Amino acid sequence: MMGRDTLLSRFTSKRFDLLVIGGGIVGAGIARDATMRGLSVALIDQGDFASGTSSKTSKLIHGGLRYLEHGHLRLVFESLRERHTLRAIAPGLVHPISLLLPIYRGDRRAPWTIHVGLWLYDLLAAGRNIRPHRMVSAQKALRLEPALRVDGLRAAGLYADCQMDDARLCLANILQAVSLGAACGNYLRLRTLLKSNDRVCGGAIEDLLTGRTLEIQAQVVVNATGPWADAVRRLSHTKASRKLAPTKGIHLVLPRVAQEALFVQGRADRRKLFLLPWGDYSLVGTTDTAVDQPLEALTAGADEVGYLLEEVNRLLPGSHVGEKDVIATFAGARPLLAFSGPSTSASRDHQIEVDRSGLISVLGGKFTTYRGMARQAVDLVFAQGRRSSHHQGGCGVPGAMGGRWKTDRCLTDEVSLVETIPPVSLARWEDLMRTIDPDLLARLLVRYGAGAVRILQLIDHEPTLVHPICPHHECSEAEIVHAFSQELACTVTDVLARRTQVAFSPCQGLDALSTITGLFRRYGGWSSEQMAQQVAQYHQFLDGGLAFRRAPSAIPTVAHD
Repeated sequence: MMGRDTLLSRFTSKRFDLLVIGGGIVGAGIARDATMRGLSVALIDQGDFASGTSSKTSKLIHGGLRYLEHGHLRLVFESLRERHTLRAIAPGLVHPISLLLPIYRGDRRAPWTIHVGLWLYDLLAAGRNIRPHRMVSAQKALRLEPALRVDGLRAAGLYADCQMDDARLCLANILQAVSLGAACGNYLRLRTLLKSNDRVCGGAIEDLLTGRTLEIQAQVVVNATGPWADAVRRLSHTKASRKLAPTKGIHLVLPRVAQEALFVQGRADRRKLFLLPWGDYSLVGTTDTAVDQPLEALTAGADEVGYLLEEVNRLLPGSHVGEKDVIATFAGARPLLAFSGPSTSASRDHQIEVDRSGLISVLGGKFTTYRGMARQAVDLVFAQGRRSSHHQGGCGVPGAMGGRWKTDRCLTDEVSLVETIPPVSLARWEDLMRTIDPDLLARLLVRYGAGAVRILQLIDHEPTLVHPICPHHECSEAEIVHAFSQELACTVTDVLARRTQVAFSPCQGLDALSTITGLFRRYGGWSSEQMAQQVAQYHQFLDGGLAFRRAPSAIPTVAHD
């Protein structure tokens, strides 16, 4: 594969200060933080970046209103602080959204209870609130969202949180780490951990795209694999006790059924559900059930889909949505710390463990607090690095920094995640602006920020790349080339499911496959055989999103430990 040898050589050319296992949001945040503090960093993931849990969220950066009733005030406070920080450093990827919380007769929470909860939510924002909440009458709620069920509507709360593009926020952390010198590779699977004097000092890796094996040596290793963390911990010590109890959550992509973002109480199990605008579509979730499939192959069950559809039709009686209306589904595992009782009351706190071989494992947590989790992990990396430097460089190799570890403070809350504009003359920039359709330019700037300049440069070099990939999508051919030339995409699925969101549209990008594979071959050097394999894998990915249509129905159960 074009450029793969060069990438792999970066992992074997030196011994790193830090090896991060896991390219989800926490691992990406750790890589960014550590490189900003001056450490040499390697990061690997067995799939694509954010291809696990980190691209299967509700697409919200939020405090977690439901955690208030379980007394998790510290977690809500921390989450709201991080919401404020992420708005500041990633404004194109994290933006405010208003949520309407309708209250009906028979709901467990009365209007006054919701009012008190929202007041506390505002208070915990500690001056970093987006806007104060409001309680509105039933009539006002119906004016805001006419599709709501009228019968029994008492009032509604209106408050603000933030919506995000989870996969691209993760990618932004990865790309900034790479720009600062980190070696980050996807489709690199950890086989075993390397040890010297019973200290972890790297990993034996298999490249899933070429079949090659390699060893990455590092003074410190961090396990940031989310719900897979226990499996990696057992590579360090086979009898490591279980620390996680993952649960599965699914989401549905539907045609737009509501204009407002809704946060509602489900009738079947009284858990809270989101119904959110997501581009031209609606995103509905999430369920909370026991994990009964391999973590890397989670799919939505017919019972789970039926549960969400029933709740949508109850709340929005005019929507009349059924299985045939489901555009796509996705399922992910929450890396919950082991708990007892119902999973709806389980904490989303995190723990960081250092085992007796020095492996640092980040356990639990939630997407919103990833940056704080990363900061704590990198603080521990410095402590471990100083200790491991006394072991003659571990693995028999001198330390990459000769035992001198920098102690610069964490800067990830001060440095923007927005990409720096590449060098381009002002006159040339003005020429590009005049030749590009204003709607396309606006969309590129919103989605890519300063990175849009790179796409415009591609179009300037090859004007035909301005064309959409097919009549159903605004996505241009230049964005596809940009994804695999500048954004570390390796497969068609990477491009359509995570670098763009074409996979979650009604045509799922199938009409664009011939154009996309042609671009891969022309600009990426892929062979016809490689492209045929990738297209087959993409079909498997799409089939997984609609597998529930072949699954038997069952009664959904709330996960217990």
